[in-house]
Amino acid sequence: MEPSSQGWTPPAGSGPAQPPDPHPAQPAVHPYAMPAGVQPGMPYPPYGAVPQGPGTNGFAIGSLVTGVVCCLPPLGLVLGLIALAQIRKRGDGGRGLAVAGTVLSVISTLLVTVGVANGTAREAWDGFREAARESAAVDSTFDLRTGQCFDTPGRGVEDEEEAASVRIVDCDRPHEGEVTGTFTLGTSDRWPGQEAVETEAERRCEDVNNGYALDWWAVPPTAELYYYVPTRDGWRFGDRDVTCALASDGPKLESSVRSDRTTLDPAQLAYLEGELAVDTAWWEEPDDLFEDDPEANRAWAERMVRTLGTEARELRAGPWTEAAREHALTRAQEYDTARRHFGRAAGAQDEDEFWNATTDAADAFREETEIAVRSALGLATDPPEELDGRQEPPGDGTTV
Repeated sequence: MEPSSQGWTPPAGSGPAQPPDPHPAQPAVHPYAMPAGVQPGMPYPPYGAVPQGPGTNGFAIGSLVTGVVCCLPPLGLVLGLIALAQIRKRGDGGRGLAVAGTVLSVISTLLVTVGVANGTAREAWDGFREAARESAAVDSTFDLRTGQCFDTPGRGVEDEEEAASVRIVDCDRPHEGEVTGTFTLGTSDRWPGQEAVETEAERRCEDVNNGYALDWWAVPPTAELYYYVPTRDGWRFGDRDVTCALASDGPKLESSVRSDRTTLDPAQLAYLEGELAVDTAWWEEPDDLFEDDPEANRAWAERMVRTLGTEARELRAGPWTEAAREHALTRAQEYDTARRHFGRAAGAQDEDEFWNATTDAADAFREETEIAVRSALGLATDPPEELDGRQEPPGDGTTV
């Protein structure tokens, strides 16, 4: 697999003063840029856990096991050095295991030597081994699971072998990324091509991220869509999985960005899912202007009418607290007003009529209403930076 990241601009819940720009600017290039025909605005950190034919080197495994259990520490050192030599020559996997085993063996050898001299070997080693087990949580990117937070020791390093592992860390501590979900690309034996793999990964990881971080306002602005996809070689060896994540290209994330059914109460969930449904429909606006494709634009306006009608009813029936009910009903009225304007847009016969109707629809959304609902529900109240049109969520547009 190899990684990729792309700028993810958090969406705001309030509407703009005019319809969304159908041709938004490309995001800034990520500092970890990958070559091979990457389009502007689609940066790539170096990554690439490519399955190797020979598999994980056996001496590397032996070195790590020997180092961890502290049996004959010098043996772990010897096994580690042999493994590193073979990996360099034959291209086996397991370099990280060999390095870890070698380091552990060197340290354990020193501790045993010192312990024999002063009689504290057992006490010292027991403490070290426990610390080593905690700090050696280095896994292949193939092993990442939803909800795990991680650092990527190899980010910024050109050596793919160094970037083929991650360090699982506590989400309450500073970390570079958080896994939002995984999915499988298919079962075909034929390699679909890097562009096709990346396009599908980007599209589906956006949906995964949206469902994992429903409260986009609470996601740090530095968070970006980041994911790991199979390479051509990996595909040949059966790798079909894509791992989606949110990662920071600047300061590390300080806490989990998760806000879904596992973390939200019923009222918070109902409100955020409604906002997501409206925003998702809004982001589906055709790229072509009305004058170039009037039928597609009128069809989009019809979808907005249906979505807004459904979500207005859901808002009125939501499980609101006393403090949130009044503001939720005000938001439902804004949905109704926007729905009527989109009804005009759905019947528009020319560019000006369509433009005026969609502009009025956008103006129906009030940021102060959304802040009031969020405040009453205990959600984030600091709006993210606005875009033209309805705002898009973090994690929009990175291919890996």
